[in-house]
Amino acid sequence: MAITSDRESLEPIQLHQPLAASRPRASAALLAAVLMLAASGLMFELILTRIFSATIWYHYAFVAISVALFGWGLGGFLVFLLRLGQHPRLKSILPLLAMLPGLLMPVFLIAILQFPFKPQYLIAYFLLSLLPFLAGGAALSLVFEAYGSDANRLYFADLSGAALGVLGVPLVIGLFGAETAVLATAILPAMAAVLLAWSADKAQRPRVLPLMAVALLAAIVGLVAWNHHSQPFTIRDAPDKALYKFRRQYPGSRLESDKWNVYSRITSVRSPDADNLARIFIDSDNWTNVMHWDGNPAHPADGRNWFRAVPFRVSEKPRVMIIGPGGATDVVLAIAAGSPMVTAVEMNPLIIDAVQAFGDEAGRVYDHPNVDLVMSEGRNFVERTPEKYDVIMLGFVDTFAAVSSGGLSLTENYLYTREAIEAYYDRLTDDGVLAIVRWPVDVRRLVANAVDFLSARGMSIEQIGGHIMTVAERDPAWNTTPSASDELPPETLFLLSRSPLTPERVDKLLAGHQNLYVLHAPGREPAPDCPQYRQLFSGKMSFAEYTDSFETLATPVTDDRPFYFAYDKPLGMHNFVLQWFGIPIGIVIAFTLVLLLAGKRAGFRPPGPRTVAYFGALGLGFIICEIALMQRLILLLGHPIYTLVVILFTILLASSLGSLYARRFAPEQIHRRLGVIIALVIVLVATASVALPPVVRAALPLGLYPRIALAVAMVFPFGFLMGMPFPLGLRRMALDPTAAPVSALWGINGVASVVGSIFCIVLAVIAGFTWVFVAGALCYALAWITRPR
Repeated sequence: MAITSDRESLEPIQLHQPLAASRPRASAALLAAVLMLAASGLMFELILTRIFSATIWYHYAFVAISVALFGWGLGGFLVFLLRLGQHPRLKSILPLLAMLPGLLMPVFLIAILQFPFKPQYLIAYFLLSLLPFLAGGAALSLVFEAYGSDANRLYFADLSGAALGVLGVPLVIGLFGAETAVLATAILPAMAAVLLAWSADKAQRPRVLPLMAVALLAAIVGLVAWNHHSQPFTIRDAPDKALYKFRRQYPGSRLESDKWNVYSRITSVRSPDADNLARIFIDSDNWTNVMHWDGNPAHPADGRNWFRAVPFRVSEKPRVMIIGPGGATDVVLAIAAGSPMVTAVEMNPLIIDAVQAFGDEAGRVYDHPNVDLVMSEGRNFVERTPEKYDVIMLGFVDTFAAVSSGGLSLTENYLYTREAIEAYYDRLTDDGVLAIVRWPVDVRRLVANAVDFLSARGMSIEQIGGHIMTVAERDPAWNTTPSASDELPPETLFLLSRSPLTPERVDKLLAGHQNLYVLHAPGREPAPDCPQYRQLFSGKMSFAEYTDSFETLATPVTDDRPFYFAYDKPLGMHNFVLQWFGIPIGIVIAFTLVLLLAGKRAGFRPPGPRTVAYFGALGLGFIICEIALMQRLILLLGHPIYTLVVILFTILLASSLGSLYARRFAPEQIHRRLGVIIALVIVLVATASVALPPVVRAALPLGLYPRIALAVAMVFPFGFLMGMPFPLGLRRMALDPTAAPVSALWGINGVASVVGSIFCIVLAVIAGFTWVFVAGALCYALAWITRPR
């Protein structure tokens, strides 16, 4: 989901009252243009996160958000340095600036598609994506300076456009796909340019200007229609992604479908493999197989003997829940094992559509009478259902797409946290089992999660060992991640039983499997080269020694710090990720200093240290608190689309109302009011750091609409209060005729948001989201100290 900075919550104020009073009132055309520019910026930002997720990696989708925030802020700096607000032909400049995003968005798309998507080209991707944001930020900044006397209506047009952009992204991506969605988004700034050009004073505008704007609009519409029909501009190669590796390995494979929604790209490829009908790729990388199946519960005949069918042996007719069934292989195996009803909990409708498209070839599995399909996020459903199951299974379910927090995600996954394992455990029957199939390296943290919560329930370490079994299909021969080798490690089963696993139960589960690599199983001799599990459960190794004994992090993962896949020692983040995060921070800070120094040498009055600290702290605090709120409420809403539409939309709306409410404060009241408002923000943020998790857990059993209402009620006060300090600060600064212009303050806030977004994620991985809230409160404390006198 896209992230908006506090900059978007400003209520632009006249720099100098006498000058502002002489400026014209914004026309309806200008208000519509502002709305379109704001909507296009937010939509382009969100679409970028999807493109980068599906072509490079989720880490870099996060950086795309920083590029967007930097572009908006940089646009304000350019207006400040070039003194465009004082230009005599300002009304001609505005249409030209509005045209630029409409021109640069298609240029960005066409340019990046000329080469395979590789991390080596990241700088080029980010520079190209920066340009539309820079142009859009400059256009909006100039509008606010030129029409300061009508700032309130301009501000509402700005936020209305951003809110409409939030609602529009799921529609445009679902209808066109991400590539054509970029072109469709470019229509909005082109339309804004047409409105500005035709409404400009005929005596001031060049005659060709309206024709240029109309020609650009027509060209973009033509591009949209052409690409939607013929797809000349589409992603064709990302060499590091599994989809393209698979197609190079199997030239005879056939693309069956390629569809996008706001949180994934789902590509179905018919497989030449005799055992599988097709392979479905999620964001071009993670995949799930679709089996040949005739719908007969007795098939496949050897289904009971498959390694992934081991958990289904707990009962003759097990009642099964499968979270993230994907291509439905586990569903078919559960039916073949005798399950009378399989509850399949799938979040992504595009995956279901891709499987069902194979019809009888795949047995129409999700329409099978033994299958109950539930469209929901797995963890959310488990927390809400009162039902008990003999088997709850997760087979390579990965939800670390850059969607749950608008791209500001690394590898957060609420399916594998300590609290999640506990929730699954509580939904098991007396002899039920939780089964998770992953790679060997992943088992370490699953064991740590189980030990952590079962210890809290009073079990000894020896007793806990009697409830856990973990085995691999074969000798892993190494302990590494899948990406470290072209050959995949063996599938590894982690099994947690509600009742003790006696040697007899273990023998029943593993009967017929002769070459298994036993990491830990009651009554079985473990593999000699992996002694940590045996030493832990025999009491020869403490839990702290266990978690420290591996070359990767093996500590428990919590909802507060849900980065299950962040296991690089010592901080959970690989050095190259930290380096890439350091690059934009360094660039942003250096560039900001250069611009401010250049402005001073050119005769401008740059903002003073106190002013920079105040508006910078607001930019940092707003973005940090916004990200933390989204993360805390992901689990409550249970679906990325709700997180996007509900939370972001509410923050935009609440911030606009907060700014409008603050307009009633008299100038002499601003300092005192700011003190009270920022103090309330600090209290609210500090309270949320400890109060939100239990509230969310308690509210999970509620229906969807009550949960949405609760999320809105919790988010609204944050947006309302955090939307006030920035416009109040601007108004107070505007009383000083020597103060820096709005465009400079706009830029400071924008670049601070870049730093804040990166800092927030790094801190979350290292310390958890509680500390992210604390950091947000400290930023607002700095704003309280430096608030305008």
